[in-house]
Amino acid sequence: MRLKEKIMEETQGLEGTIGIAVKHLKTGEEALMEGDTLFPIASVFKLPLLVELYRQVEEGRISLDQKLAMVEKAKVPGSGIIRELSSGLEMKVRDYITLMMVLSDNTATDMLLDLVGIENVDKNLHRLGFEKTRVVASCADMLYDLAGLGDLKPEERSLKVYTERRKFNPSSKALGVENNDVTTPREMARLLEGIFRGTIISRSSCDAILETMKKCQTGENRIPKYLPRENVEMARKTGSLSGIVNDVGIIYLREKGEQYILC
Repeated sequence: MRLKEKIMEETQGLEGTIGIAVKHLKTGEEALMEGDTLFPIASVFKLPLLVELYRQVEEGRISLDQKLAMVEKAKVPGSGIIRELSSGLEMKVRDYITLMMVLSDNTATDMLLDLVGIENVDKNLHRLGFEKTRVVASCADMLYDLAGLGDLKPEERSLKVYTERRKFNPSSKALGVENNDVTTPREMARLLEGIFRGTIISRSSCDAILETMKKCQTGENRIPKYLPRENVEMARKTGSLSGIVNDVGIIYLREKGEQYILC
């Protein structure tokens, strides 16, 4: 209770709605603030996407070593680097995963989303018992709608059109909880705990996800900001859009050998 009171004290007077879930994975102690409130998750949706991708790897439908070619139409605005590279670039699925999770690369993300099927990501969340978490929009869906270009058909989208015609849309669905990728602090903490304990998919797949998350290079002024880097290790995923700032992950205390979730 003292932790929750301290959080409320620190956040009093801040604009917006703040949702927090923190859980000590050894003792089970937890604190929640707006724990069951729906929030748009922006790039945090890449985590349930990765869970579904590994599920399909386990079923033999996808190989981490199969190659995907990036075509011009696949390029997506926003975070990432490969949209700046030459079309025709071929990389393995595992490399696209690294770009998606380490740099939050939107082009890599939407290529993987096309590979697994966005409807399968959402169905898997249903299957796992997540009642509020939904993945129904790609990076391109969110960004084009945010830029006032939501009426464009997929074949009409391009980086050139986005750059020349974008105009901020304050009523964009990307900023709300209807027809958008959403979760609650409680459910995201539960997803992370399932990955940590190896119950959501196989132990080896969960370990692979965690190792990739430990390489996260985004949002250094969020969860990591005040933590002593020499004493902790973090497995994280961030998400950002106008007015939306997310960070979710598992913090490992090196000396104590303990872990806690923070969303």
